[in-house]
Amino acid sequence: MSVIAFPYPAPAQPNRLRRIGRFVAVGSIVCAGVAVIGVPVLWSSEDLVRQWVLTQTPLGSRPFTLNLDTRISGAAISLLGLAPVIFCLLQLAALFSRFARGEVFVDANAARIRRIGIALIANTLLSPLVQMLTTINLTRANSPGQIVVQFGFELSHVLSVLSGLALIAFASIMTEAVRLWHDNSEII
Repeated sequence: MSVIAFPYPAPAQPNRLRRIGRFVAVGSIVCAGVAVIGVPVLWSSEDLVRQWVLTQTPLGSRPFTLNLDTRISGAAISLLGLAPVIFCLLQLAALFSRFARGEVFVDANAARIRRIGIALIANTLLSPLVQMLTTINLTRANSPGQIVVQFGFELSHVLSVLSGLALIAFASIMTEAVRLWHDNSEII
């Protein structure tokens, strides 16, 4: 870990950055917990799954079959799809907890920003696959000709990949800035 050494006492970080850092760190952990708990809760209730399928999936009102097997498989597929999101949220929590401690320009933060960008890209690329596996899972017990395979990319997927690439580029710039700042602080 490389921490920037100031040739003079570092100015106190504003309380605002500390508050924002704590808020985002705690919020990220809460969101990750809710996501992990939400998957088994959703898939354990037939009514919740039916409502979710009608409003949030491309199946809409098409026929699908819910039984114990499809619900267990659906939960596993959903958790697979959530893996990059959970990883991203944990990296975000770690990043902002460092911000809350006043550690802004450190190599570890740049690495976390890079990991967040990679997780965002991984989530975007995994999302259509998870959607396809979910639709197949929910319709595989249907009568012949009623199985649905849904796969597609949306504009939001392109924007997420571009955002992930921007974060990776920003992390590279931050790494170089930390290195230069560290070199300059040793010269003075």
